[in-house]
Amino acid sequence: MKPGHPVEFNPETAAEAYLGTLAARGVEYLFANGGTDFAPLVEGLAKGRGRGWRMPEPVLVPHENLAVAMAHGYAMVSGRGQAVMVHVGVGTANALNGLINASRQNVPLLLTAGRTPLTESGAVAGARNNYIHWAQEHFDQGAMLREFVKWGYELRHPEQVEPVVDRALAIAHSAPEGPVYLTLPREILAAPVAGVRVGERPLMVPASAPGPDPDALDEVAALLAQAERPLLITSNGGRTAESARALARLAETFAIPVIQYRPRYLALSTEHPMQAGWDPHALLGEADLVLVVDADVPWIPSQGTPRADARVVHIAPDPLFTRYPLRSFRADIALAGRVAPALEALTERLERHAPAQAKIAARYEAVAKQSEETRRRARAGARALPEAISGKWASACLNRLLDEDTLLVNEYPIVLEEMEIRAPGRYWSLPPSGGLGWGLGAALGAKLAAPDRTLVCAVGDGAYMFGNPTPAHFVSQTMRLPVLWVVFNNARWAAVHRATLSMYPKGHAAGQSHPPFSVLEPAPRYEMVCQAGGGHGERVTEPKDLAPALERGLAVVRDEKRQALVNVCLEPSYVKTS
Repeated sequence: MKPGHPVEFNPETAAEAYLGTLAARGVEYLFANGGTDFAPLVEGLAKGRGRGWRMPEPVLVPHENLAVAMAHGYAMVSGRGQAVMVHVGVGTANALNGLINASRQNVPLLLTAGRTPLTESGAVAGARNNYIHWAQEHFDQGAMLREFVKWGYELRHPEQVEPVVDRALAIAHSAPEGPVYLTLPREILAAPVAGVRVGERPLMVPASAPGPDPDALDEVAALLAQAERPLLITSNGGRTAESARALARLAETFAIPVIQYRPRYLALSTEHPMQAGWDPHALLGEADLVLVVDADVPWIPSQGTPRADARVVHIAPDPLFTRYPLRSFRADIALAGRVAPALEALTERLERHAPAQAKIAARYEAVAKQSEETRRRARAGARALPEAISGKWASACLNRLLDEDTLLVNEYPIVLEEMEIRAPGRYWSLPPSGGLGWGLGAALGAKLAAPDRTLVCAVGDGAYMFGNPTPAHFVSQTMRLPVLWVVFNNARWAAVHRATLSMYPKGHAAGQSHPPFSVLEPAPRYEMVCQAGGGHGERVTEPKDLAPALERGLAVVRDEKRQALVNVCLEPSYVKTS
Protein backbone atom coordinates (compact mmCIF):
# COMPACT_ATOMS: atom_id res chain seq x y z
CA MET A 1 0.00 0.00 0.00
CA LYS A 2 1.46 3.35 -1.02
CA PRO A 3 1.84 6.04 1.66
CA GLY A 4 -1.21 8.27 1.84
CA HIS A 5 -3.52 5.68 0.29
CA PRO A 6 -6.44 4.39 2.39
CA VAL A 7 -5.95 1.01 4.02
CA GLU A 8 -8.04 -1.65 2.31
CA PHE A 9 -10.87 -2.87 4.52
CA ASN A 10 -11.32 -6.64 4.31
CA PRO A 11 -13.60 -7.77 7.15
CA GLU A 12 -13.53 -11.45 8.00
CA THR A 13 -16.40 -11.51 10.52
CA ALA A 14 -19.78 -9.86 10.81
CA ALA A 15 -18.50 -7.89 13.80
CA GLU A 16 -15.73 -6.37 11.71
CA ALA A 17 -18.16 -5.57 8.91
CA TYR A 18 -20.53 -3.99 11.41
CA LEU A 19 -17.84 -1.75 12.91
CA GLY A 20 -16.57 -0.73 9.49
CA THR A 21 -20.09 0.11 8.30
CA LEU A 22 -20.71 2.32 11.31
CA ALA A 23 -17.52 4.26 10.63
CA ALA A 24 -18.28 4.57 6.93
CA ARG A 25 -21.65 6.10 7.82
CA GLY A 26 -20.14 8.78 10.04
CA VAL A 27 -20.58 7.15 13.44
CA GLU A 28 -17.48 8.39 15.23
CA TYR A 29 -17.97 6.89 18.69
CA LEU A 30 -19.23 3.63 20.14
CA PHE A 31 -20.21 4.30 23.76
CA ALA A 32 -20.30 0.97 25.52
CA ASN A 33 -20.34 -1.04 28.72
CA GLY A 34 -19.18 -4.51 27.86
CA GLY A 35 -20.20 -8.05 28.69
CA THR A 36 -19.66 -11.60 27.51
CA ASP A 37 -21.51 -10.81 24.27
CA PHE A 38 -18.81 -8.29 23.26
CA ALA A 39 -16.05 -10.75 22.42
CA PRO A 40 -16.36 -10.53 18.58
CA LEU A 41 -16.50 -6.71 18.79
CA VAL A 42 -13.49 -6.51 21.08
CA GLU A 43 -11.53 -8.74 18.72
CA GLY A 44 -12.70 -6.78 15.68
CA LEU A 45 -11.71 -3.43 17.20
CA ALA A 46 -8.30 -4.77 18.22
CA LYS A 47 -7.76 -6.21 14.76
CA GLY A 48 -8.93 -3.05 13.03
CA ARG A 49 -6.66 -0.94 15.21
CA GLY A 50 -3.69 -3.09 14.26
CA ARG A 51 -4.47 -2.97 10.54
CA GLY A 52 -5.36 0.71 10.35
CA TRP A 53 -9.02 0.19 9.51
CA ARG A 54 -11.41 3.07 10.00
CA MET A 55 -13.69 2.18 12.91
CA PRO A 56 -15.62 4.09 15.58
CA GLU A 57 -13.59 5.06 18.62
CA PRO A 58 -14.62 2.82 21.54
CA VAL A 59 -15.56 4.75 24.68
CA LEU A 60 -15.73 2.65 27.83
CA VAL A 61 -18.58 3.96 30.00
CA PRO A 62 -19.07 1.91 33.19
CA HIS A 63 -22.84 2.40 33.30
CA GLU A 64 -25.35 2.13 30.49
CA ASN A 65 -27.48 5.11 31.57
CA LEU A 66 -24.39 7.31 31.37
CA ALA A 67 -23.45 5.86 27.97
CA VAL A 68 -26.84 6.72 26.48
CA ALA A 69 -26.71 10.20 28.00
CA MET A 70 -23.27 10.74 26.43
CA ALA A 71 -24.59 9.76 23.01
CA HIS A 72 -27.56 12.07 23.66
CA GLY A 73 -25.25 14.99 24.52
CA TYR A 74 -23.04 14.38 21.50
CA ALA A 75 -26.01 14.35 19.10
CA MET A 76 -27.54 17.35 20.87
CA VAL A 77 -24.50 19.48 20.05
CA SER A 78 -23.34 17.97 16.75
CA GLY A 79 -26.65 16.88 15.22
CA ARG A 80 -25.08 13.48 14.42
CA GLY A 81 -26.42 10.35 16.06
CA GLN A 82 -23.89 7.95 17.54
CA ALA A 83 -23.95 4.29 18.60
CA VAL A 84 -24.26 2.74 22.04
CA MET A 85 -23.60 -0.92 22.84
CA VAL A 86 -24.88 -2.59 26.01
CA HIS A 87 -24.83 -6.09 27.47
CA VAL A 88 -27.87 -8.18 26.46
CA GLY A 89 -31.12 -7.62 28.39
CA VAL A 90 -29.58 -6.51 31.68
CA GLY A 91 -27.62 -3.73 29.99
CA THR A 92 -30.71 -2.75 28.02
CA ALA A 93 -32.61 -2.42 31.30
CA ASN A 94 -29.92 -0.12 32.69
CA ALA A 95 -30.05 1.98 29.51
CA LEU A 96 -33.82 2.39 29.52
CA ASN A 97 -33.99 5.60 31.56
CA GLY A 98 -31.62 7.42 29.22
CA LEU A 99 -33.39 5.94 26.21
CA ILE A 100 -36.73 7.36 27.36
CA ASN A 101 -35.10 10.78 27.60
CA ALA A 102 -33.69 10.49 24.07
CA SER A 103 -37.04 9.30 22.74
CA ARG A 104 -39.10 12.11 24.26
CA GLN A 105 -36.51 14.68 23.14
CA ASN A 106 -36.31 13.25 19.58
CA VAL A 107 -32.58 12.60 19.73
CA PRO A 108 -31.19 10.19 17.11
CA LEU A 109 -29.02 7.34 18.35
CA LEU A 110 -28.43 3.69 17.59
CA LEU A 111 -28.78 1.59 20.73
CA THR A 112 -27.38 -1.88 20.19
CA ALA A 113 -27.33 -4.78 22.60
CA GLY A 114 -25.89 -8.21 22.56
CA ARG A 115 -28.27 -11.12 22.64
CA THR A 116 -27.72 -14.24 24.67
CA PRO A 117 -26.11 -16.86 22.38
CA LEU A 118 -28.68 -18.82 20.44
CA THR A 119 -27.00 -22.22 20.57
CA GLU A 120 -26.14 -24.51 23.49
CA SER A 121 -23.91 -27.20 22.02
CA GLY A 122 -20.70 -25.24 21.71
CA ALA A 123 -20.20 -26.38 18.11
CA VAL A 124 -20.66 -22.86 16.74
CA ALA A 125 -18.28 -19.99 17.42
CA GLY A 126 -19.87 -17.78 20.04
CA ALA A 127 -22.21 -20.46 21.42
CA ARG A 128 -23.07 -20.58 25.12
CA ASN A 129 -20.11 -21.26 27.35
CA ASN A 130 -21.02 -19.46 30.57
CA TYR A 131 -23.68 -20.29 33.15
CA ILE A 132 -25.27 -16.82 32.83
CA HIS A 133 -26.23 -17.45 29.22
CA TRP A 134 -29.35 -19.36 30.23
CA ALA A 135 -30.78 -17.01 32.83
CA GLN A 136 -30.05 -13.91 30.75
CA GLU A 137 -32.13 -14.95 27.76
CA HIS A 138 -35.45 -13.14 27.13
CA PHE A 139 -38.48 -14.33 25.25
CA ASP A 140 -38.64 -10.82 23.75
CA GLN A 141 -35.68 -8.68 24.75
CA GLY A 142 -36.85 -5.64 22.81
CA ALA A 143 -40.27 -5.61 24.49
CA MET A 144 -39.00 -3.60 27.44
CA LEU A 145 -38.17 -0.59 25.25
CA ARG A 146 -40.28 -0.99 22.13
CA GLU A 147 -42.54 1.89 23.17
CA PHE A 148 -39.57 4.27 23.10
CA VAL A 149 -37.80 3.38 19.85
CA LYS A 150 -38.78 4.12 16.27
CA TRP A 151 -37.57 0.75 15.00
CA GLY A 152 -36.17 -2.47 16.38
CA TYR A 153 -34.61 -5.54 14.81
CA GLU A 154 -32.32 -8.49 15.50
CA LEU A 155 -29.42 -9.16 13.15
CA ARG A 156 -30.06 -12.64 11.72
CA HIS A 157 -27.36 -13.17 9.12
CA PRO A 158 -23.92 -11.66 8.40
CA GLU A 159 -25.03 -10.53 4.95
CA GLN A 160 -27.58 -8.20 6.58
CA VAL A 161 -25.01 -5.98 8.28
CA GLU A 162 -24.84 -3.12 5.78
CA PRO A 163 -28.57 -2.89 4.91
CA VAL A 164 -29.61 -3.20 8.56
CA VAL A 165 -27.19 -0.48 9.73
CA ASP A 166 -28.21 1.81 6.89
CA ARG A 167 -31.90 1.29 7.65
CA ALA A 168 -31.40 1.88 11.36
CA LEU A 169 -29.50 5.15 10.87
CA ALA A 170 -31.88 6.43 8.18
CA ILE A 171 -34.90 5.87 10.43
CA ALA A 172 -33.17 7.40 13.46
CA HIS A 173 -32.42 10.59 11.51
CA SER A 174 -35.83 10.90 9.82
CA ALA A 175 -38.16 13.49 11.32
CA PRO A 176 -39.23 13.31 14.04
CA GLU A 177 -35.83 11.91 14.96
CA GLY A 178 -35.31 9.37 17.71
CA PRO A 179 -33.53 6.25 18.92
CA VAL A 180 -33.58 2.84 17.25
CA TYR A 181 -32.65 -0.56 18.70
CA LEU A 182 -30.67 -3.43 17.22
CA THR A 183 -29.80 -6.71 18.93
CA LEU A 184 -26.67 -8.59 17.89
CA PRO A 185 -26.45 -12.32 18.70
CA ARG A 186 -22.91 -13.37 19.51
CA GLU A 187 -22.82 -16.22 16.99
CA ILE A 188 -23.89 -13.85 14.19
CA LEU A 189 -21.19 -11.34 15.11
CA ALA A 190 -18.58 -14.10 15.14
CA ALA A 191 -19.75 -15.62 11.86
CA PRO A 192 -17.43 -15.34 8.85
CA VAL A 193 -18.20 -13.10 5.93
CA ALA A 194 -16.79 -13.60 2.49
CA GLY A 195 -16.04 -10.85 0.01
CA VAL A 196 -17.95 -8.17 1.89
CA ARG A 197 -17.32 -4.63 0.69
CA VAL A 198 -18.90 -1.73 2.53
CA GLY A 199 -20.33 0.74 0.04
CA GLU A 200 -19.10 4.30 0.05
CA ARG A 201 -22.68 5.51 -0.03
CA PRO A 202 -25.44 4.24 2.27
CA LEU A 203 -28.18 2.15 0.74
CA MET A 204 -30.76 4.64 2.01
CA VAL A 205 -30.83 8.13 3.49
CA PRO A 206 -33.14 9.80 6.02
CA ALA A 207 -36.56 10.70 4.68
CA SER A 208 -37.25 14.35 4.02
CA ALA A 209 -39.61 15.88 6.56
CA PRO A 210 -43.21 16.52 5.53
CA GLY A 211 -43.82 20.09 4.47
CA PRO A 212 -46.70 22.13 5.89
CA ASP A 213 -49.79 22.41 3.71
CA PRO A 214 -49.43 25.67 1.69
CA ASP A 215 -53.12 26.48 2.15
CA ALA A 216 -52.83 25.99 5.91
CA LEU A 217 -49.75 28.24 5.95
CA ASP A 218 -51.72 30.94 4.14
CA GLU A 219 -54.51 30.60 6.68
CA VAL A 220 -52.12 30.92 9.61
CA ALA A 221 -50.42 33.92 7.99
CA ALA A 222 -53.80 35.65 7.60
CA LEU A 223 -54.70 34.90 11.22
CA LEU A 224 -51.38 36.30 12.44
CA ALA A 225 -51.82 39.43 10.36
CA GLN A 226 -55.24 40.04 11.90
CA ALA A 227 -54.20 39.24 15.46
CA GLU A 228 -53.92 42.12 17.91
CA ARG A 229 -52.18 40.14 20.67
CA PRO A 230 -50.36 37.14 19.17
CA LEU A 231 -48.20 34.94 21.40
CA LEU A 232 -45.53 32.39 20.46
CA ILE A 233 -44.73 29.57 22.92
CA THR A 234 -41.81 27.20 22.35
CA SER A 235 -39.72 24.64 24.18
CA ASN A 236 -37.51 23.26 21.41
CA GLY A 237 -37.48 26.15 18.94
CA GLY A 238 -33.72 26.46 19.24
CA ARG A 239 -32.97 22.83 18.48
CA THR A 240 -30.90 23.95 15.47
CA ALA A 241 -29.26 27.24 14.57
CA GLU A 242 -31.55 27.44 11.53
CA SER A 243 -34.73 27.03 13.59
CA ALA A 244 -33.52 29.63 16.11
CA ARG A 245 -32.86 32.13 13.32
CA ALA A 246 -36.22 31.49 11.70
CA LEU A 247 -38.07 31.90 14.98
CA ALA A 248 -36.20 35.12 15.80
CA ARG A 249 -36.93 36.57 12.36
CA LEU A 250 -40.66 35.84 12.66
CA ALA A 251 -40.84 37.33 16.17
CA GLU A 252 -38.82 40.44 15.26
CA THR A 253 -40.52 41.16 11.95
CA PHE A 254 -44.04 41.01 13.30
CA ALA A 255 -43.53 41.94 16.96
CA ILE A 256 -44.65 38.63 18.44
CA PRO A 257 -43.78 38.08 22.13
CA VAL A 258 -42.08 34.76 22.76
CA ILE A 259 -42.35 32.60 25.86
CA GLN A 260 -39.70 29.89 26.09
CA TYR A 261 -41.48 27.50 28.42
CA ARG A 262 -39.30 24.88 30.10
CA PRO A 263 -36.85 25.26 27.21
CA ARG A 264 -34.59 22.36 26.36
CA TYR A 265 -32.88 24.52 23.71
CA LEU A 266 -32.88 28.33 23.77
CA ALA A 267 -34.22 29.91 20.59
CA LEU A 268 -34.00 33.60 21.51
CA SER A 269 -31.39 35.47 23.45
CA THR A 270 -32.44 36.00 27.05
CA GLU A 271 -31.98 39.73 26.29
CA HIS A 272 -34.04 39.80 23.09
CA PRO A 273 -36.80 42.45 23.07
CA MET A 274 -39.35 39.78 22.12
CA GLN A 275 -38.21 37.36 24.86
CA ALA A 276 -41.22 37.93 27.11
CA GLY A 277 -40.40 35.55 29.95
CA TRP A 278 -40.57 31.91 30.87
CA ASP A 279 -44.16 31.42 32.09
CA PRO A 280 -46.85 31.19 29.38
CA HIS A 281 -49.69 31.77 31.83
CA ALA A 282 -48.69 35.42 32.31
CA LEU A 283 -49.73 36.25 28.72
CA LEU A 284 -51.84 33.29 27.65
CA GLY A 285 -55.16 34.71 28.81
CA GLU A 286 -54.67 37.89 26.79
CA ALA A 287 -53.59 36.34 23.47
CA ASP A 288 -56.03 36.17 20.57
CA LEU A 289 -53.70 33.87 18.59
CA VAL A 290 -51.34 31.33 20.16
CA LEU A 291 -48.57 29.91 17.97
CA VAL A 292 -47.08 26.79 19.61
CA VAL A 293 -43.70 25.93 18.08
CA ASP A 294 -42.33 22.47 18.94
CA ALA A 295 -43.64 22.48 22.51
CA ASP A 296 -45.10 19.28 23.89
CA VAL A 297 -46.66 21.02 26.92
CA PRO A 298 -47.32 24.68 26.00
CA TRP A 299 -49.25 25.45 29.20
CA ILE A 300 -50.60 23.71 32.30
CA PRO A 301 -54.41 23.50 31.95
CA SER A 302 -55.00 23.76 35.70
CA GLN A 303 -53.07 27.05 35.72
CA GLY A 304 -54.55 28.66 32.62
CA THR A 305 -55.75 28.06 29.07
CA PRO A 306 -56.15 30.17 25.92
CA ARG A 307 -59.16 32.43 25.54
CA ALA A 308 -62.24 30.73 24.15
CA ASP A 309 -62.15 32.96 21.06
CA ALA A 310 -58.39 32.60 20.51
CA ARG A 311 -57.06 30.51 17.66
CA VAL A 312 -54.33 27.98 18.51
CA VAL A 313 -51.77 26.80 15.93
CA HIS A 314 -49.16 24.07 16.51
CA ILE A 315 -46.02 23.66 14.37
CA ALA A 316 -43.58 20.77 14.85
CA PRO A 317 -42.33 17.68 13.03
CA ASP A 318 -45.10 15.87 14.94
CA PRO A 319 -47.38 18.69 16.12
CA LEU A 320 -49.79 16.33 17.90
CA PHE A 321 -46.99 14.41 19.67
CA THR A 322 -48.59 11.15 18.64
CA ARG A 323 -46.30 9.04 20.84
CA TYR A 324 -47.84 10.59 23.97
CA PRO A 325 -50.76 8.48 25.21
CA LEU A 326 -52.75 11.50 26.44
CA ARG A 327 -52.30 15.07 25.22
CA SER A 328 -55.38 17.21 24.61
CA PHE A 329 -54.14 20.77 24.12
CA ARG A 330 -56.31 22.73 21.73
CA ALA A 331 -55.07 22.70 18.13
CA ASP A 332 -57.24 24.60 15.66
CA ILE A 333 -54.50 24.14 13.06
CA ALA A 334 -51.64 21.62 13.28
CA LEU A 335 -48.78 21.99 10.79
CA ALA A 336 -46.32 19.10 10.41
CA GLY A 337 -42.81 19.96 9.32
CA ARG A 338 -39.33 20.87 10.46
CA VAL A 339 -39.38 24.11 12.41
CA ALA A 340 -36.91 26.17 10.36
CA PRO A 341 -38.47 25.78 6.88
CA ALA A 342 -42.00 25.96 8.29
CA LEU A 343 -41.35 29.27 10.07
CA GLU A 344 -39.45 30.67 7.08
CA ALA A 345 -42.38 29.85 4.80
CA LEU A 346 -44.82 31.35 7.32
CA THR A 347 -42.78 34.56 7.54
CA GLU A 348 -42.73 34.93 3.75
CA ARG A 349 -46.49 34.49 3.55
CA LEU A 350 -47.09 36.81 6.48
CA GLU A 351 -45.20 39.56 4.67
CA ARG A 352 -47.92 39.44 1.98
CA HIS A 353 -50.63 39.88 4.61
CA ALA A 354 -48.58 42.23 6.77
CA PRO A 355 -50.56 44.69 8.87
CA ALA A 356 -49.66 48.35 8.84
CA GLN A 357 -46.10 49.04 9.93
CA ALA A 358 -47.37 51.53 12.49
CA LYS A 359 -49.31 48.74 14.19
CA ILE A 360 -46.26 46.44 14.23
CA ALA A 361 -44.00 49.21 15.50
CA ALA A 362 -46.37 50.08 18.33
CA ARG A 363 -46.69 46.45 19.38
CA TYR A 364 -42.92 45.96 19.19
CA GLU A 365 -42.32 48.90 21.47
CA ALA A 366 -44.94 47.70 23.96
CA VAL A 367 -43.64 44.12 24.02
CA ALA A 368 -40.01 45.24 24.31
CA LYS A 369 -40.86 47.56 27.20
CA GLN A 370 -42.81 44.87 29.03
CA SER A 371 -40.08 42.28 28.43
CA GLU A 372 -37.40 44.59 29.79
CA GLU A 373 -39.48 45.27 32.90
CA THR A 374 -40.06 41.52 33.38
CA ARG A 375 -36.30 40.90 33.26
CA ARG A 376 -35.58 43.79 35.60
CA ARG A 377 -38.03 42.57 38.24
CA ALA A 378 -36.87 38.96 37.98
CA ARG A 379 -33.14 39.63 38.29
CA ALA A 380 -32.73 40.19 41.98
CA GLY A 381 -30.46 37.25 42.70
CA ALA A 382 -27.11 39.03 43.01
CA ARG A 383 -28.02 42.50 44.21
CA ALA A 384 -27.06 41.94 47.85
CA LEU A 385 -25.20 39.30 49.79
CA PRO A 386 -27.83 36.95 51.25
CA GLU A 387 -27.69 35.20 54.60
CA ALA A 388 -27.81 31.80 52.92
CA ILE A 389 -27.20 30.53 49.39
CA SER A 390 -30.38 30.19 47.39
CA GLY A 391 -30.75 28.62 43.96
CA LYS A 392 -31.45 32.09 42.59
CA TRP A 393 -28.27 33.52 44.13
CA ALA A 394 -26.20 30.56 42.93
CA SER A 395 -27.58 30.97 39.39
CA ALA A 396 -26.69 34.66 39.40
CA CYS A 397 -23.15 33.93 40.60
CA LEU A 398 -22.70 31.26 37.94
CA ASN A 399 -24.02 33.61 35.27
CA ARG A 400 -21.18 36.06 35.97
CA LEU A 401 -18.64 33.43 34.90
CA LEU A 402 -20.22 32.46 31.59
CA ASP A 403 -18.84 33.89 28.37
CA GLU A 404 -19.67 33.32 24.71
CA ASP A 405 -17.32 30.33 24.65
CA THR A 406 -19.11 28.50 27.46
CA LEU A 407 -21.76 25.81 27.04
CA LEU A 408 -24.22 25.15 29.85
CA VAL A 409 -25.98 21.84 30.52
CA ASN A 410 -28.72 22.19 33.13
CA GLU A 411 -30.50 19.40 34.97
CA TYR A 412 -33.16 21.33 36.91
CA PRO A 413 -31.48 23.80 39.28
CA ILE A 414 -30.63 26.85 37.14
CA VAL A 415 -33.00 29.82 37.58
CA LEU A 416 -33.21 31.07 34.00
CA GLU A 417 -34.38 34.54 35.02
CA GLU A 418 -30.86 35.14 36.33
CA MET A 419 -29.02 33.98 33.21
CA GLU A 420 -27.75 36.06 30.32
CA ILE A 421 -27.35 33.78 27.29
CA ARG A 422 -27.33 35.73 24.05
CA ALA A 423 -26.84 33.01 21.42
CA PRO A 424 -28.56 29.72 20.61
CA GLY A 425 -26.56 26.52 20.88
CA ARG A 426 -25.13 27.40 24.29
CA TYR A 427 -27.80 26.03 26.66
CA TRP A 428 -29.49 22.66 27.01
CA SER A 429 -31.83 21.37 29.67
CA LEU A 430 -33.33 18.10 30.84
CA PRO A 431 -35.74 16.37 28.42
CA PRO A 432 -39.44 16.58 29.28
CA SER A 433 -39.57 12.95 30.41
CA GLY A 434 -37.56 13.93 33.49
CA GLY A 435 -35.47 10.77 33.68
CA LEU A 436 -32.89 11.94 36.21
CA GLY A 437 -29.21 11.27 35.68
CA TRP A 438 -29.13 12.86 32.23
CA GLY A 439 -26.95 15.88 32.97
CA LEU A 440 -23.58 14.31 33.73
CA GLY A 441 -23.52 12.13 30.63
CA ALA A 442 -25.02 14.82 28.40
CA ALA A 443 -22.29 17.22 29.49
CA LEU A 444 -19.54 14.70 28.73
CA GLY A 445 -21.05 13.99 25.31
CA ALA A 446 -21.38 17.71 24.62
CA LYS A 447 -17.75 18.27 25.56
CA LEU A 448 -16.70 15.42 23.27
CA ALA A 449 -18.62 17.07 20.41
CA ALA A 450 -17.22 20.54 21.17
CA PRO A 451 -13.75 19.96 22.65
CA ASP A 452 -12.67 23.59 22.27
CA ARG A 453 -15.59 24.98 24.27
CA THR A 454 -15.79 25.35 28.05
CA LEU A 455 -18.45 23.06 29.50
CA VAL A 456 -20.39 23.77 32.71
CA CYS A 457 -22.93 21.28 34.05
CA ALA A 458 -25.40 22.29 36.78
CA VAL A 459 -27.24 19.49 38.57
CA GLY A 460 -29.25 19.04 41.72
CA ASP A 461 -27.86 16.77 44.40
CA GLY A 462 -30.42 14.08 43.60
CA ALA A 463 -29.74 14.33 39.87
CA TYR A 464 -26.02 14.06 40.59
CA MET A 465 -26.51 10.76 42.42
CA PHE A 466 -28.76 9.50 39.63
CA GLY A 467 -26.13 10.43 37.07
CA ASN A 468 -23.72 7.63 38.02
CA PRO A 469 -21.11 10.07 39.33
CA THR A 470 -18.27 7.58 39.83
CA PRO A 471 -18.45 6.39 36.19
CA ALA A 472 -18.92 10.00 35.04
CA HIS A 473 -15.78 11.21 36.80
CA PHE A 474 -13.94 8.14 35.50
CA VAL A 475 -14.90 8.96 31.89
CA SER A 476 -14.05 12.63 32.36
CA GLN A 477 -10.57 11.68 33.54
CA THR A 478 -9.82 8.87 31.08
CA MET A 479 -11.22 10.67 28.02
CA ARG A 480 -9.72 14.02 29.06
CA LEU A 481 -13.09 15.76 29.03
CA PRO A 482 -12.83 18.52 31.64
CA VAL A 483 -16.18 19.80 32.90
CA LEU A 484 -17.07 22.19 35.72
CA TRP A 485 -19.71 20.34 37.73
CA VAL A 486 -21.86 22.58 39.94
CA VAL A 487 -24.03 20.63 42.39
CA PHE A 488 -26.96 22.61 43.78
CA ASN A 489 -27.17 20.75 47.08
CA ASN A 490 -30.29 21.36 49.13
CA ALA A 491 -30.22 17.88 50.71
CA ARG A 492 -33.77 17.40 49.50
CA TRP A 493 -35.93 15.87 46.83
CA ALA A 494 -37.46 19.31 46.34
CA ALA A 495 -39.74 18.16 43.51
CA VAL A 496 -41.27 15.50 45.77
CA HIS A 497 -41.88 18.03 48.54
CA ARG A 498 -43.31 20.65 46.17
CA ALA A 499 -45.68 18.09 44.66
CA THR A 500 -46.87 17.14 48.14
CA LEU A 501 -47.43 20.79 49.09
CA SER A 502 -49.32 21.45 45.86
CA MET A 503 -51.81 18.71 46.75
CA TYR A 504 -51.84 19.11 50.52
CA PRO A 505 -50.85 22.74 51.27
CA LYS A 506 -52.11 22.47 54.84
CA GLY A 507 -51.45 18.77 55.31
CA HIS A 508 -49.30 17.00 57.87
CA ALA A 509 -46.21 16.96 55.63
CA ALA A 510 -46.40 20.74 55.14
CA GLY A 511 -45.43 21.39 58.72
CA GLN A 512 -42.62 18.89 58.98
CA SER A 513 -38.95 19.71 58.49
CA HIS A 514 -38.21 16.15 57.36
CA PRO A 515 -41.25 14.94 55.39
CA PRO A 516 -41.17 11.31 54.15
CA PHE A 517 -39.29 10.53 50.92
CA SER A 518 -38.08 14.14 50.63
CA VAL A 519 -34.85 14.26 52.63
CA LEU A 520 -31.34 13.47 51.38
CA GLU A 521 -29.50 13.76 54.69
CA PRO A 522 -26.81 13.42 55.72
CA ALA A 523 -25.62 14.86 52.42
CA PRO A 524 -22.53 13.11 51.00
CA ARG A 525 -19.38 15.11 50.33
CA TYR A 526 -19.87 15.14 46.57
CA GLU A 527 -16.65 17.07 45.96
CA MET A 528 -14.68 14.09 47.24
CA VAL A 529 -16.12 11.86 44.52
CA CYS A 530 -14.69 14.22 41.92
CA GLN A 531 -11.36 14.30 43.77
CA ALA A 532 -11.26 10.51 43.63
CA GLY A 533 -11.53 10.85 39.84
CA GLY A 534 -8.48 13.10 39.67
CA GLY A 535 -10.44 16.33 39.74
CA HIS A 536 -10.63 19.44 41.88
CA GLY A 537 -13.41 19.62 44.46
CA GLU A 538 -14.72 22.25 46.88
CA ARG A 539 -17.67 22.54 49.24
CA VAL A 540 -19.24 25.96 49.77
CA THR A 541 -21.57 26.87 52.62
CA GLU A 542 -21.25 30.68 52.81
CA PRO A 543 -22.50 33.10 50.13
CA LYS A 544 -19.28 35.12 50.18
CA ASP A 545 -17.27 32.03 49.25
CA LEU A 546 -19.34 30.93 46.26
CA ALA A 547 -18.03 33.17 43.48
CA PRO A 548 -14.35 32.55 44.34
CA ALA A 549 -14.94 28.79 44.45
CA LEU A 550 -16.63 28.85 41.04
CA GLU A 551 -13.76 30.91 39.64
CA ARG A 552 -11.19 28.43 40.98
CA GLY A 553 -13.12 25.51 39.51
CA LEU A 554 -13.38 27.19 36.12
CA ALA A 555 -9.65 27.93 36.15
CA VAL A 556 -8.90 24.24 36.78
CA VAL A 557 -11.12 23.26 33.84
CA ARG A 558 -9.73 25.87 31.43
CA ASP A 559 -6.09 26.01 32.43
CA GLU A 560 -5.30 22.58 33.86
CA LYS A 561 -7.74 20.69 31.60
CA ARG A 562 -9.05 18.79 34.61
CA GLN A 563 -12.60 18.39 35.85
CA ALA A 564 -13.74 20.33 38.92
CA LEU A 565 -16.78 20.11 41.18
CA VAL A 566 -18.25 22.79 43.41
CA ASN A 567 -20.66 21.41 46.01
CA VAL A 568 -22.96 24.36 46.71
CA CYS A 569 -24.85 23.92 49.98
CA LEU A 570 -28.14 25.72 49.51
CA GLU A 571 -30.63 26.88 52.08
CA PRO A 572 -33.05 23.99 52.80
CA SER A 573 -36.05 23.91 50.46
CA TYR A 574 -38.60 22.72 53.00
CA VAL A 575 -41.09 24.49 55.23
CA LYS A 576 -39.73 24.80 58.72
CA THR A 577 -41.93 24.27 61.73
CA SER A 578 -42.64 27.32 63.84
